Amino acid sequence: MIWAAATSAALVMCPQPICAMEVPSASVPPEVDDPAKFFLFHLDGISPDVARADLVYCINQAKGILSLRDRTGNSGGLLGALINARAAEIDRFRMRNAVMRKCMGLYGYARYKVPQAEWKLLVKEGDIVLDNKGAPDPEVIDRMAIFASGPTPAGERLDP
Repeated sequence: MIWAAATSAALVMCPQPICAMEVPSASVPPEVDDPAKFFLFHLDGISPDVARADLVYCINQAKGILSLRDRTGNSGGLLGALINARAAEIDRFRMRNAVMRKCMGLYGYARYKVPQAEWKLLVKEGDIVLDNKGAPDPEVIDRMAIFASGPTPAGERLDP
C-alpha cells in the first residue's frame, strides 16, 4: 500500500516529456589501446645504457607497491578471496604504472602511447614492472631501453 502511494506520487512529480524520454545505452565500446596501460618512455639524445639505468631505478621504486586490498583481511570466503586477489592485482598494476610515469617523468622522459599489439611484443603480456615470477625481466628492460633511446616514436605523445 505504501509502495503504491509512493509510485503514484513519483508519477505526479515527473513531468510527462521527461518521463517519456528514452535513456541512451551506456554500452560504449572500451578503448582497446588504453593510454594508461599501453605506453613506453622516450628521451631524445639518451644512450641505451643510461635509459636502462633509469628504467631499473624507477622499476625498483615501483615494484614494492602493495594495494590497500593486500593489507586488509578477507571476510568473503573463497569467492571473496578470489575477487579481492584479482582486484588487488589490478590496483597494484595501476599504482606501479603511476609510479613509473612520475619517476621517468622526473628524468625528463616523455610517455608515448603504444598499440596493444606492439606492447605485447615489447613488454610481453602483463606488468610493465614485474614478470610473472615477481622480478624485473632483463630482456624487457633492454627492449624498453632501446625504445627509450631510439628515434622519436610516431605514436601519440601523452601527458605525464
